[in-house]
Amino acid sequence: MIVLAERLRNAVAALRINFEGNFISVTVSIGVTELAPEDTQTKDLYQRADRALYQAKEQGRNRVVQTVAQTIN
Repeated sequence: MIVLAERLRNAVAALRINFEGNFISVTVSIGVTELAPEDTQTKDLYQRADRALYQAKEQGRNRVVQTVAQTIN
């Protein structure tokens, strides 16, 4: 999944958008996680991905951060 997210990030960063004669570029930050066996609700997955997204922004933006679900034994 992180490979796909990096490809998406790179593709967006490579875009040059013509806006009223000015070329602008944009970047994205992406948070990636995985579905864990102990996830009982979709919100568990979304919360982990959201935390990863905020980590990406805090680390300088235009990046992908992946979190790994902790297995409870």
